[in-house]
Amino acid sequence: MKKTKDKAKIVIIILAVIAVIAAAGAVYAGMQNKKADKEKEEVSAEPESMDGSSYITYNGKKYKYNSDLRTMLFMGVDKNEVVTVKENTGRSGQSDCLILLVLDTDKKATTLLEISRDSMADVKIYGIDGDYMATETAQIATQYAYGDGEKRSCQLTREAVSNLLYDIPIHDYLSLNMSGIVPIVDQIGGVTMTVPEDYTAIDPAFVQGSTITLNGELTEKYIRSRDTSVLGSMERQTQFVQALLEKVKSTEDGGNSMLRQFWQVGQPYITTDLSLDMLEKIASYDMNPEILKVPGEVRAGEEHDEFYVDDASLQEMIINIFYKEVES
Repeated sequence: MKKTKDKAKIVIIILAVIAVIAAAGAVYAGMQNKKADKEKEEVSAEPESMDGSSYITYNGKKYKYNSDLRTMLFMGVDKNEVVTVKENTGRSGQSDCLILLVLDTDKKATTLLEISRDSMADVKIYGIDGDYMATETAQIATQYAYGDGEKRSCQLTREAVSNLLYDIPIHDYLSLNMSGIVPIVDQIGGVTMTVPEDYTAIDPAFVQGSTITLNGELTEKYIRSRDTSVLGSMERQTQFVQALLEKVKSTEDGGNSMLRQFWQVGQPYITTDLSLDMLEKIASYDMNPEILKVPGEVRAGEEHDEFYVDDASLQEMIINIFYKEVES
């Protein structure tokens, strides 16, 4: 049981920090542009409802929403970027990382689902005075910008993600501003790792083969640098997460004290309707480290990459994760 609890605490910590790192990666690294002429496949069976309140029919079979599930949306937020959708400007930042944690309260198991920040979705546009103006098709990350940068932004994003996932209910949320990476890493005493490549173009300390302890400032350089002479920012982010994982695993209490440190120092950068006690209760769950991804393809838009969801594949994924087949 202790190993399961330790693993759960590790996943909670890593999820929160990944949210910050992924936000940085989305802002500075971006995705490779792709052009696609293939139209989205026609959906063979449109569910009647996926709101958890009724039965649905899919591919000739009857299903009911699994009421044992509880969902939590993790958001990594960049609040420094001004987002523009058509003529209207949102100034509350973007949710550049979206990870849905699905808890099966009966089986005490979890599923992680990542939603691309570039997913083209219905985004509600609000004016500066907060009045609703229109709904436009835009990158789902921009929905956060039309709230208050805190609870309202999280609630709008939660609604947009739920709509994208066929109205799957999302019960809780936690957003973490990526600017919190510096104080968080400093609070836990830094992260020690061996530099696998020559990254001295980013900082003289990043000598290939050297073992260094990254404080908050060095961590920010390591995971966010967009120096054109250095390749592999996403690889550096992965390297850091792996090193952080090793640090958490090496603690005597399996990461419990580190989780509390993260929670304490992260408060100015966190917006959530969760309590620390609730997060710690997740420790009884069997954490699956695999992260599923909403299926689709990236296309080059006029200004930015655009991710178009594969509706047929997404429906099948939603059925598999959130529904139970009803015996005839």
